[in-house]
Amino acid sequence: MPVKISQAERMMNLLALLVDRTRPLTLRQIRQDLGKQYPESDEAARAAFERDKAALREMGIPIETKTLGGDAAGEVTYWVNRSNYELSDLRLSDDERLALQLAVATVHLGAQHGEEALWKLGGERKLRPTATSVNIGLVDENMSAITDAVMKRRTLNFNYKGEKREVDPYGMLSRSGFWYIIGFDHLRKDQRVFRVDRIEGNVGVSEARAFTTPVAFNVAAAVPTEKQMLAAGDGEQTTAVVLVDAALATGVRNEFGDSAVIRDRPDGSVEFSIPCANMSAFRLWLFAMVESAEVLAPESVREQVVQWLEELVAGK
Repeated sequence: MPVKISQAERMMNLLALLVDRTRPLTLRQIRQDLGKQYPESDEAARAAFERDKAALREMGIPIETKTLGGDAAGEVTYWVNRSNYELSDLRLSDDERLALQLAVATVHLGAQHGEEALWKLGGERKLRPTATSVNIGLVDENMSAITDAVMKRRTLNFNYKGEKREVDPYGMLSRSGFWYIIGFDHLRKDQRVFRVDRIEGNVGVSEARAFTTPVAFNVAAAVPTEKQMLAAGDGEQTTAVVLVDAALATGVRNEFGDSAVIRDRPDGSVEFSIPCANMSAFRLWLFAMVESAEVLAPESVREQVVQWLEELVAGK
């Protein structure tokens, strides 16, 4: 007998499976690994899988496909490119990864900041052997209701930054380790972006098909990239020179482009020009690299980083 779970929960389990596996999976393998979460009938299972796949893609999650040849000609495999959720492989040994994670814990970055740093180090949690090897940020208590609302076009009601919000959720997107809702905010009478972990309390939902998603809506374009978020601020200093160790330099170069490179050093480290108008976002980005990045200039930004570190050490 199939396991009775909601479509939202099954869809999240499917996403976790596709992100976790190093090789693409066929639908037959997916059904086997998910333990009868799909119907027993091949036709019904295919229909349910296609609905889940379409819903995930609508949320901005790129499920990739490949048609096999040879003895398996015509069979399709599926996977989610893990690099869409984390920095490139840092090629760290187990001891090096553990040391960096201990450093994150030692300076008490806080739950959200620490999760972000661990995520950018690859998601494996050596400090918690029983944890899964991938963390895609789906543990928020409201995620099931939110994903169901996106798929069935239910209006959401929740508190956010001390205000009651009524939002038609057009889509969801995972970026930089956080989940975002993008939709029409009835309070502001405009499209807005909400970070799921900042929702206060539980969410409420309306009946299904309460709104229509705009035809031209693009979920990927609706949420700012990390580069855009760093630049979106009113700080006096708009850029900072950051020296990044060789192990992380390739990832930063891919993230910000060759135009951000100031100088390549002989040891493989690279000096980058990084936006820092949004100092809160800059702090998250910088501290996620732990000891592998250093602000060189301007002096005012460097002094601010030193002050942050002193406050962390002091437990503020």
